[in-house]
Amino acid sequence: MMWTHTVDAPSAPPAVLLVLTLLLATSLSGCLFSTGDVEEQQEVLEPLRMNHIQMKGTHNSYHLKPLGGDLIAQYNYSHAPLATQAQDFQVRQFEIDVWFIPGFGLRVYHNPYDSRSTCAAFSDCLADLKNWSDANPAHVPLWVMVEPKDHELVVSGVDILERIEADIDSVWPRERRVQPDDVRGNSTTLRDAVMERGWPILDDVRGKAAFALLDKSEIRDAYVQNNPGLENATMFVVVEEDAPEAALISWTDPESKGDVLRSAVEAGFIVRTRPDSDTTEAQQGNYSRFDLALATGAHMLSTDFPGNDDEVGYAIWIPDGPVRCNPLTAPAHCTSAALESL
Repeated sequence: MMWTHTVDAPSAPPAVLLVLTLLLATSLSGCLFSTGDVEEQQEVLEPLRMNHIQMKGTHNSYHLKPLGGDLIAQYNYSHAPLATQAQDFQVRQFEIDVWFIPGFGLRVYHNPYDSRSTCAAFSDCLADLKNWSDANPAHVPLWVMVEPKDHELVVSGVDILERIEADIDSVWPRERRVQPDDVRGNSTTLRDAVMERGWPILDDVRGKAAFALLDKSEIRDAYVQNNPGLENATMFVVVEEDAPEAALISWTDPESKGDVLRSAVEAGFIVRTRPDSDTTEAQQGNYSRFDLALATGAHMLSTDFPGNDDEVGYAIWIPDGPVRCNPLTAPAHCTSAALESL
């Protein structure tokens, strides 16, 4: 009989086993999680904000050309209903003129000689936009510019500004609006907020509307006086860049004000301009002013020709619309689809 002799390997001390286990775990974790480590080391992507976009707006958004034969050239355009503009023509900024008519409230038209409108009452215009918004809750915030057309004595005498706010309140609830308080936050002034911290994150304000008083006269001054710093105010205002209420800047001519517009965009303000005026560019088929407007980085380009008039061979379309990444302010990772995809 042959006897075999086996010798058991000596047991490693517990401390040695612990060290080996830790070394193995460290090695495996390096293999398993190296990709995650790299990702964590990468810079966190800047969130997309309200001022990272460029979008199409309409001027006198309610307007229908007067009936009759010979028309004044600057009145010779018609818009589709507001909801149709948003749905079919990618409009995200609107302008509404209001007049006070005793017994009827706030009515919408351009002037007594140019009075046809797709929505006669201010509240009807607001409801048209609200209905579209309800059906498309992922849209970027709509901007609605409200311009009182009565003389400032009438505006103050019958509290038109308060009536405007009341109509807005009756249609667009507070939780569906972006107001100056939402932008200011803990900053001392609205201007400080947009220049230092920035506008609200886009995903936090989808499906909402921002309202602005489109006026640079005593009417605006009265609104600011009644709402110091725009605290608790429903509307933003158009003021100079050095005003504490500054957040929204509007210069209609990108040719003469291009540098001013560009500077305001880079400073953090939201900016409005016009790619055409008085139907001149449409008559000429001239898009040079539109190209200049795009290059300024202006966020809202208010046109008389958003694409609904088949008789006119001129229409403004935002590249990669309905909204595109702002060429001056949007981060490098921005895409049009990330801004809005309806």
